[in-house]
Amino acid sequence: MTTENIFEAIRKWKNLIDSYKNGIDTNGAEILNYLNQGTHFSVSGEDIELWKKNLGTTETQMIHAYVGIHEGKLKFFLIDSKSDKDAHFNTILTKDFLREFSESKIESSNNMVTDIPPITSESAINRNFRWNMFGTSWLQAQKTEDIFQLISIPFSDYTKMNITGEQTCTSFFGLTDDLEKKDSDFPYHIEIITVKSLAVNHMSETAENYSTPRPPFTIIDTLNDYQLLKQSTRVVV
Repeated sequence: MTTENIFEAIRKWKNLIDSYKNGIDTNGAEILNYLNQGTHFSVSGEDIELWKKNLGTTETQMIHAYVGIHEGKLKFFLIDSKSDKDAHFNTILTKDFLREFSESKIESSNNMVTDIPPITSESAINRNFRWNMFGTSWLQAQKTEDIFQLISIPFSDYTKMNITGEQTCTSFFGLTDDLEKKDSDFPYHIEIITVKSLAVNHMSETAENYSTPRPPFTIIDTLNDYQLLKQSTRVVV
């Protein structure tokens, strides 16, 4: 896809969520239909190596997973945080929102040191189940919130997968506790959970889930850090 195609896809998603927040309630069903078109997207060892090269030694290392609509399909557009901030859009990876996948079982490695502990596979399943069961409640709660246009994922979520080459890991939606919404009627936000291997009778023992939806932005990561979003929504159709 060209950069212009990606800009247009991101705008279509923004126009849809904006119309819903502006009172066109029927668009809520359309939003959920897109978010349930598939179940996951895959990231390969080659993707991770590309991001590692692009990020270099930058202090904050994130992967920005934008959502967009292209030819009636939900797409994910992944770009590392340094390339995004520098507006180097030739590094964008386009991911389909898949429903079917090749089962994979990758032997675990126990020689990795992690600063942040992963969640258990049981917790990952529970959070994905929460999304599948309460997606409608989540959407209704967004009437007074900012509906996400991208999800910011720590690069370490992927490096911890310890995969190489054409090996892939699996990323999917979940709902997790939002500590900033303790008094909210729906104190959860959408997230992307990643597991190393997944099959009908097997799942990795642990998963990574330290992602956050954007917007809202913060004083630490402002809109200027998300040039793909900023420039795509600036274009006049």
